[in-house]
Amino acid sequence: MKKAISLFICLLLLLTFAVPSFAAVKPTTWAATDALGRTLSDRSTVGGEREEKFVGMFYWIWHYPWVNDWAPLTTGSVLDVYPEAVNDWSHPAWEQSIDGRPYFWDEPLYGFYTNTDEYVLRKHAELLADADIDAVFFDATNPPQVFPDGYETLCRVWKEAKSQGVNVPQIAFILGFSGDEDARAQLRDIYTNLYSTGRYDDLFFLWEGKPLVMADLKSLDIKDDLDREIFNYFTFRDNEATYFADDTSFVKDTWGWCSDYPQTKFGKSIGGNVEQMCVSVAQNANEFGLAAMNSPVGTVQGRDFTDGDYSYSYTFGGKTVTVDKTTENAHYYGLNFQQQWDYAIAQDPKMIFVTGFNEWIAGRWQEWTGTENAFPDQYDPRYSRDIEPSAGELKDHYYYQLVENVRRFKGVESLDTADADQSIDIHGDVTQWDSIFPSYDHYEGGKNRDSHGWKGYHYTNDTFRNDIVQAKIAYDSEYVYFYVRTADDLTPETDPDWVRLLIDTDTTGCTSNWEGFEFVVNRENPKNGKATLEKADGLAFEKVCEVDYSVQGNCLQLQIPRCALGLTADTVKFNFKWSDNLQGADALAFYTNGDCAPGGRFTFVFDSSAVADADADTDHADENSLRTRICAYFSRLYADFRKWMNYLFR
Repeated sequence: MKKAISLFICLLLLLTFAVPSFAAVKPTTWAATDALGRTLSDRSTVGGEREEKFVGMFYWIWHYPWVNDWAPLTTGSVLDVYPEAVNDWSHPAWEQSIDGRPYFWDEPLYGFYTNTDEYVLRKHAELLADADIDAVFFDATNPPQVFPDGYETLCRVWKEAKSQGVNVPQIAFILGFSGDEDARAQLRDIYTNLYSTGRYDDLFFLWEGKPLVMADLKSLDIKDDLDREIFNYFTFRDNEATYFADDTSFVKDTWGWCSDYPQTKFGKSIGGNVEQMCVSVAQNANEFGLAAMNSPVGTVQGRDFTDGDYSYSYTFGGKTVTVDKTTENAHYYGLNFQQQWDYAIAQDPKMIFVTGFNEWIAGRWQEWTGTENAFPDQYDPRYSRDIEPSAGELKDHYYYQLVENVRRFKGVESLDTADADQSIDIHGDVTQWDSIFPSYDHYEGGKNRDSHGWKGYHYTNDTFRNDIVQAKIAYDSEYVYFYVRTADDLTPETDPDWVRLLIDTDTTGCTSNWEGFEFVVNRENPKNGKATLEKADGLAFEKVCEVDYSVQGNCLQLQIPRCALGLTADTVKFNFKWSDNLQGADALAFYTNGDCAPGGRFTFVFDSSAVADADADTDHADENSLRTRICAYFSRLYADFRKWMNYLFR
């Protein structure tokens, strides 16, 4: 008996220490200023986290079935040379006169990738997690395809990412709009081959206690055993196809994916609250209704379209910037997107569905809605609706606009209480940092790239080297101390583009900087036991001073005089970022090369006066209370009743 108990205790200890535990990564506490000078809001502006608010993202998993058939062409590569080809189906510049031949509206930042590229899927997991997206909705609106190679690869990569600390979005499907036999086949396919297998249960997006699917209930026959099983397994929301639908009543379980401004209010509850609304970057519509993105008739609702004389403003470099449709390169600023966000947030729905992240394909058709040589869904940088960063002119503008509006809708976490007023001997034991807070944690893991893209393209990237997982800050009256830890021992400091610290001491944008950072350490490799602190002015850097550093295994420590950074006030406050193997002259390299913490343009925020909100860690403390469980039970009963009513009176 004693032996059995001893073995049990040993097994328990083994499981306790063998299962990795990850400190919370907190993207909503990060700061960022995008390339247009728009700065993300913090808690003082948008408030704390709001319960029961969700953001879903339309996501495309079908960038693989046709990649060996077509070499990727962008519409710009044709129209920049032959502008007269815009509505000419027979123009030889288009190369192939076949209905549906895929073009790209521009090149993605990660190239002409496929949905089986694990490197890109990992990057997407982090981008969407950092934007605080709750769910992605896979496009299967053209039945009977459901693209199993796409969803299987993504689920596998995202499950691994989740195990490494990435709060990946959960997954759902939006199926065919018709509710016919093809839609029924889709439901049977995803249920049998994915949902019922139990392989990825922790990735499924739940609504009313069950996995959510956007599909028409009338495609099912509940007299059939499998159909009845599917009926009982999912929460259904009928998927509205049109952009011009009327507001629904609370008894109609319908959601949309794209709406004309002012957007439809879907699924209103008994209390009058709106269940779901859509926000889209652009709409293939004009004043006459549905229209191709390159329609020569009417005003197509591209990225810079607004209903009326809409504008928005922000402050940068000590000046107020006001953007409207007359602004130069107005399509950079997302006026259409912002007007839809403003309206949706004002209605305060439970879920906002965003279109979209990564469609990219501009299919070319001989005729569509009266337009010859039509590009129905995407066309060029102005007439397109993707948010994923672009290698072209739009860069990552729309990504940070997304992040800002998600924060406005959902709120943000509070900064952790600072307990960092302490002198550090950077050549001493790293356990000195154990009592220093906050801890700035980041995702463990990452991938190098060796993958095929669309026809004729192969991508390699082997820059992932030092995996940055944690940072801390300490200070005293004379110095600021920096600590960074990597997953494995650091590579030699003689490596090119070795671990760099970037510091932002002026978030207004008034001071000379490089991509928002006034100071950088290790742009030049350390020499003679000293690192170099430089001040930035664009691509020009001026040496400020040498600083002490130490490397102990997987930990790098720096000691920088406060006066060298201009941090002489009683309160020490600045933003910072660590990167390794950047290999790039601008901030877009943060997305593609090496590792950085945090990702993209994001920075950690250090504020020596920060005090966490007393309620910050108790927002969900009552989730398991008796009252909550009773409410959830009756909510589930009501949801099932409503689903049966929708089925019976379809």
